[in-house]
Amino acid sequence: MFAIAAFFIETGPSGNDPIANMHQFATHKRMQKIILAVALLNAPLSPSMAEAPNHRTSLAPSAQIESPPTEEKLELIRRFMTVAGIQTRLHSGSFLERYAFVPELGWHEGGVVNRKESNLMGDLTGPIEALKAVYEKYRAVYQSEYERHLNWEFTEDELRQMIAFFDSSVGKHYLDGTWRMEAYIGTNMEETEQALVAEAVQSYRSR
Repeated sequence: MFAIAAFFIETGPSGNDPIANMHQFATHKRMQKIILAVALLNAPLSPSMAEAPNHRTSLAPSAQIESPPTEEKLELIRRFMTVAGIQTRLHSGSFLERYAFVPELGWHEGGVVNRKESNLMGDLTGPIEALKAVYEKYRAVYQSEYERHLNWEFTEDELRQMIAFFDSSVGKHYLDGTWRMEAYIGTNMEETEQALVAEAVQSYRSR
């Protein structure tokens, strides 16, 4: 989220007409929130973005199953991936879109978007398309790794219980409600988080 916020700062309004600047700034802020919401919806979908549930003193133990899954268990794994929304993300590669929001990766010449020529949607469309095109080469690897880990992590009985939950109306509401909550908090707390980070940086520097 902080990388996205930094990218938005790079593409703020410019010019000498204060009225035009106000209109441009308002439009720009609306676009920021829309794109940030999209990024937030995709951000938690990759294992590398997951955070450990540190609100507990200990983690639930993994099943640590080393043997390959049976055909029945593999079917359960794939069913779980479908009802939990994982399979849809693997098909689309949407979890990679967050990288399009990081100008430091060098998407544009010199790694920085030219403010005068910058078009927010245009600057993102190209990188997103490039990410998804290259992803096709790696899609099977992601599929295999997800299936391998789910086999290692959960027993067949656990998979059945989770499938039953996510396939229920409550489970579906949980999934939809969770990403709506993340999008809402992310967009409405953006300025608060920027202030928080700035204060933390200042506090750290003044030690």
